Amino acid sequence: MTPQTLFVITVGLCLVNGMISPILPIVWSLHPVWMPEMIRPTNEIIFYGASLMVSTATLLIAAVPAAISERTGMSQQGAMFVWLGGVSLMLLLGLA
Repeated sequence: MTPQTLFVITVGLCLVNGMISPILPIVWSLHPVWMPEMIRPTNEIIFYGASLMVSTATLLIAAVPAAISERTGMSQQGAMFVWLGGVSLMLLLGLA
């Protein structure tokens, strides 16, 4: 698999994790803090914003072990597999 394909799969799993994560209700309840006042706070908009924030956090947190492994000498494809594994682990924790 190419690194580009691995990245697309990783981002897709992050989006799924953003919709089912147990952190989502916490981010949802904090919407007065992160949501601009000019946007009307409907349930759909709050869910979309909270889901995107959780998805982005998943992508960034799972990238840390991949960056460390690439820095220690692993190939780019190997680091992408580490990144995919980190996202998959976070997704499995969200499913449990």
